[in-house]
Amino acid sequence: MAGLTRALDWFDNSLQNVLRSSGFEPLHRTQSMILMHIALGIDRPADIAREMGLTRQNVHHMAKSLIDAGVIQSAPDPEDPRRNLYRLSEESGELRDLALETLARIEQALEQRIGRRRFDGLKSALAADWGPEIADADDLPGSRRK
Repeated sequence: MAGLTRALDWFDNSLQNVLRSSGFEPLHRTQSMILMHIALGIDRPADIAREMGLTRQNVHHMAKSLIDAGVIQSAPDPEDPRRNLYRLSEESGELRDLALETLARIEQALEQRIGRRRFDGLKSALAADWGPEIADADDLPGSRRK
């Protein structure tokens, strides 16, 4: 499963390289992932934290620098004014457009490199419902405790 980590590194490093070569400041991996989640419509800090396996405090900390840089903005959640939503700022339009275009083109490059069948299989496997997380050793196949 180390391949998943390598794949995430390859994907994020490729995105960062293109952004850097286009004149944008590089982002921390967590910031990059926060931006991807927001671009996908996941805009509540608690939801982003859950998706990324982080605490809300971690997400808030990493988002603060993105807010300070004018990349994202925080606004009250219309459904619950005690909470905030993250949105890409108007000022981040050029970065947002380049990042979204780059993500699509990175996928095209990956498909060309590994072939259509493998690419489709990878997307299918990643989109599949893997079920609940393994809670303890008893949940593992072949567990002697059961």
